[in-house]
Amino acid sequence: MTDLPLVLRDLSIVLAIATAVALLFGRLHLSVVAAFLVAGAILGPTGAGLVAESGMVGSLAEIGVALLLFTVGLEISLANLGKMRRRIVQGGGIQLSATILLTMAVLTLAGFHLAEATFIGFVLSLSSTAIVLKVYADRMEFDSGHGKISIGILLFQDMAVIPMMLLIPSFRQWETAQFSTVAFTLAKAGVGVAVILLASRFVIPLLLKEVIRLNSREILATTVMCLILGTAWVARWWGLSLAMGAFLAGMVISESVYVHEIAAQIFPFRDVFNGVFFISVGMLLDLPFLARHLPMILLFSIGVLLAKGICAGAAIRTLEYPWRVSVIGAIGLAQVGEFSFLLMSEGYRDGLVGAEVYQYLLAVAILTMVSTPFLMRVAPWAARYFVRHVVRATEPEDPGEDAPGAERVENHVIISGYGMNGKNLARVLRSTHVPYVVVDLNDALVREGREAGEAIFYGDVNNPEILDRVGVGRARMLVLAISDPMATRRAVAVARRANPRLVILVRTRYVADVDDLIALGANAVIPEEFETSVEIFSRVLREYHVPDLVVSQQEALIRSGTYRILRERVPSRDEGVLSEFEAFLRQKVIEVFYVSPGSPWAGHRLGDLPVGNGAGIVLLAVLRQDRAIAQPSPEEKIEAGDKLVFFGGHGPLATTLEELTKGSL
Repeated sequence: MTDLPLVLRDLSIVLAIATAVALLFGRLHLSVVAAFLVAGAILGPTGAGLVAESGMVGSLAEIGVALLLFTVGLEISLANLGKMRRRIVQGGGIQLSATILLTMAVLTLAGFHLAEATFIGFVLSLSSTAIVLKVYADRMEFDSGHGKISIGILLFQDMAVIPMMLLIPSFRQWETAQFSTVAFTLAKAGVGVAVILLASRFVIPLLLKEVIRLNSREILATTVMCLILGTAWVARWWGLSLAMGAFLAGMVISESVYVHEIAAQIFPFRDVFNGVFFISVGMLLDLPFLARHLPMILLFSIGVLLAKGICAGAAIRTLEYPWRVSVIGAIGLAQVGEFSFLLMSEGYRDGLVGAEVYQYLLAVAILTMVSTPFLMRVAPWAARYFVRHVVRATEPEDPGEDAPGAERVENHVIISGYGMNGKNLARVLRSTHVPYVVVDLNDALVREGREAGEAIFYGDVNNPEILDRVGVGRARMLVLAISDPMATRRAVAVARRANPRLVILVRTRYVADVDDLIALGANAVIPEEFETSVEIFSRVLREYHVPDLVVSQQEALIRSGTYRILRERVPSRDEGVLSEFEAFLRQKVIEVFYVSPGSPWAGHRLGDLPVGNGAGIVLLAVLRQDRAIAQPSPEEKIEAGDKLVFFGGHGPLATTLEELTKGSL
């Protein structure tokens, strides 16, 4: 029976060493994946030998692989595959096929069996999705030409892992097995895939719908973990791998409206278990073997980088990309990927490669991954040099083909909450052609919005993963129209960290939250009760014919200082703002009264008008047709069509205009 204290000790040591190495690699701007691999080498039996329960680490690593492939499946939307088919199928297919065939040719000439050479070709053909996407994300190059084509090729590679894993069992009987045996193995796996897809398509959505209605993050996280591990177990029962079952479940769930929230729930687990997976791979590295064969390993690593770079560059060129894009993309795809470790583990377990070849593959994979951030940093310089001194060409810009990320919105508004305020805002933005996305935790509202054609997603906006998936880094504005004060505060803080330039507008019911939300990073906070007060006094002022410009000034004055005027319950010692407000109200204004045809005032003298008498109202002029009569005489006759220009205070002038209007009725 496993000793629990020993397991806890080993797990603590693993995480402690991994954290220390990851911090060091982070300071050096190196990949975290490479850090975990190095940490595993330190912890392994040929390193410090600090871990006794290596089986425990291996079991956790398998869970990590399942979670990794599940999240890869979440990213592969079946609807988007058609839009990206040229880049995926042509670019990815040529890169993968060229690398495998080149590897098979070289190794067959070197005396390897065809099955072993093909398997090694599978291993070397894959690139590191984690490292490449991380570098491009840090450099904001997702939408560049090399970023777009690299994403397409990596996506094809991720999908190719599945048939590769299906073929591994048939490699064991490559020499003796008949075609019927291999075909039966593939057919059985195909039936298993179909069963999982059908179950995931019709059963999982119904289950998720019922779980979402409970509005419990804990139950949702537990359900999703159960689905991943359960699907993986069913896949193993059908003769497939655990990882493949998880991948299929993720690909089906990617079509669900709940995909963002599911991804946000899984990502923390995935990251931890993935780290354990890469640590477990590093533990397999034989450090004495690495030291003894270091020159040969370095030579093989350089050969792999050059061969993969040439194959990837040729594949990109077939899509008519410029040489510059081809070179940068080729350098980014030249390393061996994380899924290669999965294939290596399966192949070594099935006896496809011996211990020595396995160690060579491990060492080459780790060295190429560690070198990738450095190579990608110098890739633009290498591309410029190649274009100027090798091909000596003047090139056009990137081809204008639709990219995998072309459907991503930019400079958009993120609306959190699809209640009355959110719906009205979405309606206005849609009518004015302003891009936006909506996020809400109410399943019924999400379904309603989907049926209405809204770009709405189920998710918790205070979760960093949800904000990232709706493009907070590219957004222009975030509008928080939710009723949960704690969620609102966290969302403001998370969004401000994610995008310092984001404009954050918050609606709150509680006056006490205004200052805190501003301090957390909100640009503007709208308390409901104070906005009601502003609307009331605005309508009162307009009833007294206060000009719109003056009313707008009063509204701005009230809102300035986060509604400080309205929030003060007792007179402030500093009455500067209030005095300014009162001064505005005491100001004299100009109003114009139009004498309509048939008005009883037509034909009367100006002296008969209800002005003067201590009211402070002055008749400045009479506008008649194309001329103005300044300071008119009281004996001047009023004519229909005249415009009488009055000057006075808000209150008296409003009373005068009301009397004139009644006299005209």
